[in-house]
Amino acid sequence: MAREAGVDYLVVGATARSLVSFDLLGRSPARQTRDVDIAAEVGSWGEFDNLVRKSDRHGNSAHKCIVEGVEVDVVPYGDIGQEGRRIVWSDDHAMNVLGFREAVHTAQTVLLPDGVTIRIPSIPALALLKLLAWVDRHYDDTRDALDLATMIGWYSSGKYVERLYGEDLHVLEKFDYEPPPAGAWLLGSHIPALLDDDGIAELLRILDDDELMGRLARDMGSPRAALVLQAMSRGIRDVVDEAGRAPST
Repeated sequence: MAREAGVDYLVVGATARSLVSFDLLGRSPARQTRDVDIAAEVGSWGEFDNLVRKSDRHGNSAHKCIVEGVEVDVVPYGDIGQEGRRIVWSDDHAMNVLGFREAVHTAQTVLLPDGVTIRIPSIPALALLKLLAWVDRHYDDTRDALDLATMIGWYSSGKYVERLYGEDLHVLEKFDYEPPPAGAWLLGSHIPALLDDDGIAELLRILDDDELMGRLARDMGSPRAALVLQAMSRGIRDVVDEAGRAPST
């Protein structure tokens, strides 16, 4: 897909997850993907249609294209969204696009072979997007929960586990020197800075739903999923409370 002037692209989803995994661990995650997800900031559905019609459509979907033989899913966000940061497709399917604008603001640039550069979300932004995607799609499958479990695990792996035994030792001490929940707390503590007060309110609404969080822990597919999910939630809440950003009810 050609880059349009004035359109801010961000590679998201499983492709971004794989690139971060290669950078941190030198390997790709177990769950592979054959398509590429791209978030694009647009102001209207007309602008979005102009963007995607320059590529070959894939099937009947409004947002799937084929670019050089690769399936590309284009997710619009920005002024195209409705109140509550949601978009509604032509088939009346609603999608939460909270977090995409924030992910762009904290994105990192990755250099690919042949000098190609792309932008991908930071790990906290990627985890936030995966959590919100799971909320939207958890009735259909568990892939977003599995990806979220992978991302939480990154914060107790590689350079992050080194940080837990170094500058973030106080976090490790908080969790009796267990890296997985300590890393999960640290990841959670980095998420609130991405959001405004409305975004914080939406995130806390999700975390306050015990039934929803219980299902997420089960979908993550790990015996310790509930433990690390609770630790991540605690990290989010601790930072929100410390900053006095908890919204009134």
